[in-house]
Amino acid sequence: MAAAVAALVGFSISVQATPITGSIGFTGTYTQNGGTKGNLTTATSFSIASTTISTTSGSFVGATTPVFASPIAVNPATGLSTLWSVLVGSTTYSFLVTTETEPLDIASTIVLLGTGNITDGNPLDITAGVWQLSFGVSGDSFTWQATSAANVPDGGTTVMLLGAAFAGLCLFRKKVMA
Repeated sequence: MAAAVAALVGFSISVQATPITGSIGFTGTYTQNGGTKGNLTTATSFSIASTTISTTSGSFVGATTPVFASPIAVNPATGLSTLWSVLVGSTTYSFLVTTETEPLDIASTIVLLGTGNITDGNPLDITAGVWQLSFGVSGDSFTWQATSAANVPDGGTTVMLLGAAFAGLCLFRKKVMA
């Protein structure tokens, strides 16, 4: 029985999710497509010209090689799927958009925001996150802000260990009673 419990605990540990935590920020430049240059309310999309990682924390520390989706449609915002990807060591992290709105649309600034999922290629590690992408006419620059959640289930390890402890107590009680 102890061997069976040990095997179950070992299996539960091997499939446990690794939480994706922290946040990452980007800055960069863009080219306005459509409309009157400098009046962002007339733009149809933005082509990303350059991207730099500005801040990192948690799982994103050491991120390199940022790739940002381009072009990004605006007025209205539509069609984002994989918005960005970065490399941390040998792991590629990507952000997949699930919701998107355009709450601010004025001549000098457009803001897109929503929710999405951060992935590292392992389906067990997918982590929900929120995002905000802002375009401004000052220097034709954009900024990205994202924060990932860290509420990842433990894969059942806690329940397995609790069960093993109860089984051990039952065996101990049986031995003491005999």
